[in-house]
Amino acid sequence: MTEQTFRERECVHRARGAVGEFLRGPVYVQLLQRLKPAAAAEFAARVTSFFWADAGQIIVWLCHDCASELHAPTQQRGRPG
Repeated sequence: MTEQTFRERECVHRARGAVGEFLRGPVYVQLLQRLKPAAAAEFAARVTSFFWADAGQIIVWLCHDCASELHAPTQQRGRPG
């Protein structure tokens, strides 16, 4: 059985000790795409950058406030196993 390795990205609030959860990269990108362009760019600046084409290998840690603002579904949160 092969094990997939994920690279982590995180919002700026993690360094400040905020509580949060992981979100799969493709879900994060889809949520960003629902925003207006200026809002998406502003929000994306909060998270360590990555190429969207690599989203399948990325997990994004978002604090609870950022996840709520992005309307992240709770069933899509959590670290992939």
